[in-house]
Amino acid sequence: MQQMKSRMSGNRWAVAIVAVAALLLAKPILAQEISETRLADGVYMLEGQGGNMMLVTTESHTVLVDAQFAQMAAAIGAKIEALDGLPLSYLINTHFHGDHVGGNAYMRDTLGATIIAHDNVLTRLSDDSEFPREGLPSKTFAEQHALDLGDYSLSLKHYPTAHTDGDIVIWVDGQNIVHVGDLFFVDRFPFVDLNAGGTVQGYIDAINAVLADADQHTQIIPGHGRLSNVADYARLRDMMIETREQVRAWHAAGADVETMVATGLDEKWADWTWNFINEERWIRTLYNDHLAQ
Repeated sequence: MQQMKSRMSGNRWAVAIVAVAALLLAKPILAQEISETRLADGVYMLEGQGGNMMLVTTESHTVLVDAQFAQMAAAIGAKIEALDGLPLSYLINTHFHGDHVGGNAYMRDTLGATIIAHDNVLTRLSDDSEFPREGLPSKTFAEQHALDLGDYSLSLKHYPTAHTDGDIVIWVDGQNIVHVGDLFFVDRFPFVDLNAGGTVQGYIDAINAVLADADQHTQIIPGHGRLSNVADYARLRDMMIETREQVRAWHAAGADVETMVATGLDEKWADWTWNFINEERWIRTLYNDHLAQ
């Protein structure tokens, strides 16, 4: 198997958030295309040029989950209006990465949304001097939060030390729909942001917790990738567990990380490599996470 060589070290990954956002783009950002998939009456998965979004509209409220890049904000607003979703009551951030919060300021200042996120998202965005103050969450919570929208209610739950230290998932109660943010990269090696409180075990724990609340009919909106189901989500968890055991076995046998990278994972995981988290970076993530325990 041909190894994809990259020399970006783990301690530079936090700086690479802008890079990963750019690499996630399937089309030029200037296209500003937003597509929708109807999941239930008034509930949509929106796709554009960053993390997947969810729009929930009722007679009294409209909620957007995640806001992609700042450059996409006007197009997102136009799509919300086209789906009869304005004014925007709330914007929920699943975590703090730029391809999920870039449109925050627009959603607040132009569309009037109250921004909701986990406590740690506010902390991390506040510490970023380049992030617009207008886009900071104005309502935060520590563990769980509920939103009554009239026709629907949303349940927000925090999963610690997973993709980051501020990840939340959002269930549309009674509709069997859940947005899990970057706790799900479909059939790709996931980005576990070790520099922002993420851990491999926390990520696995979060997947297991969501699966425990789901069934074969659950519609799962991932952070990146197609609309999915529990089998898709379990496949990610199983990959993480199996490849982590391989790295642990290598380490127990005395191999260093360079030897692990040179050896490579089983060929069956070759298709999971992608622009940002290729096989080498996934091995290094597993190795660095293991050493941190």
